Amino acid sequence: MPLYEYHCPTCNHKFEKLQSMSATGADCPNCEQPARRAISVFAAVSKGGDGEMSSSMGPLPPLGGGGCCAGGCGCGS
Repeated sequence: MPLYEYHCPTCNHKFEKLQSMSATGADCPNCEQPARRAISVFAAVSKGGDGEMSSSMGPLPPLGGGGCCAGGCGCGS
């Protein structure tokens, strides 16, 4: 089961929930209102042939909490 990130627009609470891929949403554990699924940011890092850790996509972006709700997508929210 995947771990999804959620953001509650009512109380601004961010949380994660482990649920099946067929799940349609989640309620905020803080205020029990419907929450919106956030876009997750992930990084794939592997050990290179020279023993150094390297990323196949170059340098990793700064982590600002991830997802659109934290402005990670550049939308300016």
